[in-house]
Amino acid sequence: AIEVYGGEATELVPSYLLLAEANLGLRRLKIAEEFLQLANWNILKHPQAGSSMMSSLQRNFGRLYAAQQRYNEALNAFATDIYYSSKDNGPEHIRSAPSYFHMGRVFQSYQKPERAASFYAKVVDVYTKFLEAWMNQNSLEPSSEITAVEVEEAIEIVKHVTDYRQKRVEDDQSDQARMEIAEGRYTLGLLQVYTGDIASGGESLTAALEVLLSTVGVDHDKTRACQRQLDQLEKRSAAQQALQEQSVQQG
Repeated sequence: AIEVYGGEATELVPSYLLLAEANLGLRRLKIAEEFLQLANWNILKHPQAGSSMMSSLQRNFGRLYAAQQRYNEALNAFATDIYYSSKDNGPEHIRSAPSYFHMGRVFQSYQKPERAASFYAKVVDVYTKFLEAWMNQNSLEPSSEITAVEVEEAIEIVKHVTDYRQKRVEDDQSDQARMEIAEGRYTLGLLQVYTGDIASGGESLTAALEVLLSTVGVDHDKTRACQRQLDQLEKRSAAQQALQEQSVQQG
């Protein structure tokens, strides 16, 4: 790529970012930092670089700083990531959700639980709104707004948030704390349905409904939404089964 574009072309930035992400995952922080610095240098040479590229760069710098326990720098990087992600997609877009999650995770590491909880609530809200809109379309096809890799990331994010809330409920047995766990399970269930795992999605939604019924009652908006999605799930399951039977007959 360097031979084709030259050493300072923006076309090299995605490769640098992928290499940085891979090394961050392997905890090779020094190597990851070197690739991020190369990407940053190339972007500085080209101020017209897109918001998406800037968002990815800052998100990875934030992950690096968080791994190095440089929390203030991590927060600044993630805040910049949120700015560019929101500029490109909008603050409520599903692709902005990981930005809020990473901010929350830094506050969690920083022992600031209330701020962490606030960002985690934003993450779950963004994912929930997107998934409910998709479910309401009665489509079995995935949305073009999110890739399969981003869906897997969303599942891991929601699991982390729900586990965090589960641990906090050990010290806070209030209905509000329990309802927040139900919200996480509800969103996880919708994500599982989105991937086609209707059985697991049904289990997660049922678990969420049980908690909602015991905390806020049958007439609460969240309870009704969960029941509605379970009813919709039965229709999806029937449609999926019909498609499978049709495929067998044609085969």
